[in-house]
Amino acid sequence: MTPGGDGPVRDLIGPGLEILFVDFNPGLRSAALGHHYAGRGNQFWRLLAAANLTSRLLRPEEGALLTGWGIGLTNLVARPTTSPAELSPAELRAGAPRLRRLVAEHRPVLVAYTGKGVYVGAGGRAEAGWGLQPGSLFDGALDAVLPSPSGLVRLPFEEKLRWYREVAAARLTAGGRCRPRSARP
Repeated sequence: MTPGGDGPVRDLIGPGLEILFVDFNPGLRSAALGHHYAGRGNQFWRLLAAANLTSRLLRPEEGALLTGWGIGLTNLVARPTTSPAELSPAELRAGAPRLRRLVAEHRPVLVAYTGKGVYVGAGGRAEAGWGLQPGSLFDGALDAVLPSPSGLVRLPFEEKLRWYREVAAARLTAGGRCRPRSARP
């Protein structure tokens, strides 16, 4: 029951963090390659580019470039699995204190959970809707719940993209801090 960040896929967090994306845990392919969202059918990188959160389509092995856009990546749980359904509620809850520390230390404007279960598991909530949440799990950050970018999730790409675009729009207005930088990778 190791919280995320200490496993085969390390956190990607740099100075000037604006958006922290939080996933359940690494899939087996991501763990084998050591890169976030590396599953063959995963749409995360396409969604970031299509939502204009990055200026181009990145490959999983280029993930470290995200810090230049003020974007960070972490997992709630470090243990790789075939499916997040293999994680117990206790494992998800055990990752919450570490996530709280990351948010307090790096002070992102927005914490974007890539799946309702990630948000529910981290916050002990009963349920969540898509998009910006009315409250925050951790002081000082807006919370957004996004559809999982997994290709196994049967939402159409355009529906997923709608919510990633909402995060991009919130980034531009939240706290007056999230302005596009002049020099992006």
